[in-house]
Amino acid sequence: MLVHTPSKSLLLRLRPEKLQTLKTLFPQHTRDINHEGHNLAVPHNLKMVKVLNNMGIKAPGPIRNYYNWPRPARFDKVFDHQTATADFLTLHNRCFVLNEMGTSKTASILWAADYLMHAGAIKRALIVSPLSTLEPVWRNEIFDVCMHRSAVILHGSAEKRKDLLAKEVDFYIINHDGLKVIEGELLKRKDIDLVIVDEAASYRNGQTSRYAVLKRVAEKRKLWLATGAPCPNAPTDAWALARLVDPSKVPDYFTSFKKLTMNQVSTYKWVPKPGSHETAFKALQPAIRFKKSDCLQLPPVTYLNRQCELTPEQTKAYTEMKNYLVAQSQTGEQITAVNAADKIGKLRQILCGAVKNPDTEEYMVLPHGPRLNVLLEAIEQAAAKTLVIVPFKGIVHELKKEVQEYHDKAGDGKYCEIVNGDVSVAERNRIFQAFRDDPNLNELICHPKVMAHGLTLTQADMLVFYAPIYSSDETGQVMDRINRPGQTKNMTILRIYANELEKAIYKMVQDRRDSQESILELYRKEMGK
Repeated sequence: MLVHTPSKSLLLRLRPEKLQTLKTLFPQHTRDINHEGHNLAVPHNLKMVKVLNNMGIKAPGPIRNYYNWPRPARFDKVFDHQTATADFLTLHNRCFVLNEMGTSKTASILWAADYLMHAGAIKRALIVSPLSTLEPVWRNEIFDVCMHRSAVILHGSAEKRKDLLAKEVDFYIINHDGLKVIEGELLKRKDIDLVIVDEAASYRNGQTSRYAVLKRVAEKRKLWLATGAPCPNAPTDAWALARLVDPSKVPDYFTSFKKLTMNQVSTYKWVPKPGSHETAFKALQPAIRFKKSDCLQLPPVTYLNRQCELTPEQTKAYTEMKNYLVAQSQTGEQITAVNAADKIGKLRQILCGAVKNPDTEEYMVLPHGPRLNVLLEAIEQAAAKTLVIVPFKGIVHELKKEVQEYHDKAGDGKYCEIVNGDVSVAERNRIFQAFRDDPNLNELICHPKVMAHGLTLTQADMLVFYAPIYSSDETGQVMDRINRPGQTKNMTILRIYANELEKAIYKMVQDRRDSQESILELYRKEMGK
């Protein structure tokens, strides 16, 4: 096969039966030729490429040859995996993008949608995404990647969302749970041809109202589901997602798919069967998947563990709290994973330098100099900026004050900011943008849950886990904020711990054993049970 760009044609070398089939199907769009062994010329457009692929004739999508690939300044070039992803999307009405975090699948999706708009294959697109990503990821990325396209975020009251939906733009961006608010209006909009769902694993439970709404909204439209982790808990997570894209890939009932992929080992416990994740991947078809390690040459990442001492005040508070929890555990109280995480959390807060008063819900800051010193050493050693991940709100304002004192004493003119659940979405977006643009904003002290999927913070080369977090998924998301395209500096990920409990949590998350049973095991070991 040969692409003849000037005439926008594909030159084919076909056997008589396929040659006749194409000439019969498209008598007005085929032309006999005799050129270097090629015997038929056909238009190189979306429709013809889909026909050829369905006939088993692998043809490149026209986006590869006739698209100008607008790109943001952070991309030196359009990567091969991005071209392949966009090509794949333009040729599939309903499919999955399973590319790993950090492969810039957002840009690939936007290029594909932009090309389809240029080609007249779609008119407008609806992007459904987590609330935390609407502005910092999707609207900003549309501005960077497709500046010529218009977009609006459908957020606020029901009336405001409806008013915004009435605007004629190319991309409408809405949070997952916002769909149900304007479902009726969306169902009437025949000009919205494509639904793009980011972090589609949020729809892995087919019994929720959220799932039902998306199913209705996307039923007669093109649908692209994007997630780097389609089965975060078990291979059974694939069932509901597959039902959205191609129901024929899985059994009609969830229980049948569960029996196909899982073994029951006790009354309430099921474990994956050997090969079950391959079964799940086959269910999630058609799909494209690229691993970051296979398609990107990013600077190296150095992982460091740093142990810190506890102050006498922390040691005393930790011992008293642990004795209290041990006494509680001897009362016969039934301990669940949620209870265990909460109780361990009280100890972890003390290790960070704060303890919560259960009567006033206020935090008392404990002396925590050794841990703070490790953090300041990391900031000092960073070649660029630093992200500091703190899982507890009780210590963040004290840390901000202490880090600012460090800069004031140095007289370097630098400052830090806090980004957590108390900071509004608009203010978070301002801070993230300032971190990219303002050379003096040197540190962000962040809660892991606000580190949005797709958020790019490659101005930092140092990531400090001030204390461990339970979730391997959140840990990966946080690390991916700096370890992604656009990063030019060698990266360091530093994990601070004070005792065996914190060390064990880091190990648990690293091994992706962050299950309820693992948390209970940590609790039993710490309580000496």
